[in-house]
Amino acid sequence: MFMQKKAMAKMVAVAVAAPALALTMSASASAATQSNTVSWQNAATGKCLNWGNDVFGNYRLDPPGGCDRSYHGWSQWKETSVDGTYWTFRPDDTVNGHQANMCLTSYNTLVYLETCQDGNWWQQWEEVWTSAGWKLKHRGADWVAGFYLDSNGSRTYTEPGNGGLNQAWH
Repeated sequence: MFMQKKAMAKMVAVAVAAPALALTMSASASAATQSNTVSWQNAATGKCLNWGNDVFGNYRLDPPGGCDRSYHGWSQWKETSVDGTYWTFRPDDTVNGHQANMCLTSYNTLVYLETCQDGNWWQQWEEVWTSAGWKLKHRGADWVAGFYLDSNGSRTYTEPGNGGLNQAWH
C-alpha cells in the first residue's frame, strides 16, 4: 500500500509539473516576440540616438542630435525582445509601409546599422536600470562583451562601463 501511495504521489507531481513547464515555455516564447517603440536620449548631452535615410533610402545611424519622438520620428526605435534579457533596436519606419530590417549593431567599439540577423550577439542589447537612467549593455563577444552604449554628443560608440552620465539614457 505504501508503494502505491508513493507511485501515485509521483504521478500527481508529474501531472502538476508538466502544465507548469508548458506555461513557462510558452511565456518565454511570447516574451521573445514582445516589441515596443522607444527613444533614447543621452543623460549627459541631452541628444538622442537617431537614425536616418540616405538619398537612396538606405538606413544609417545618424550622429546624436535633436529628439524627434513624433510618429515616424528619427529618434523612434522598435525594440524587440530576443529572449527576455536582450533586445534588438530597429529604426521605427512603419509609416512608410514597412518595418526596417536594420539593427543597431556594435563591433569592437563602433556603433552602426546593419541588416538584422537572428542570433547575432553584436546586435543585442541588455537594458540595465541605474539611478542615472538606462544603460544599454552590448552583448557582443570577446573583449568587448559587456561594453555600454556611450556618446560624447558628436558620435555614438561603446565603451567599458564607467559610471558616467554619457552611458545613461532616458
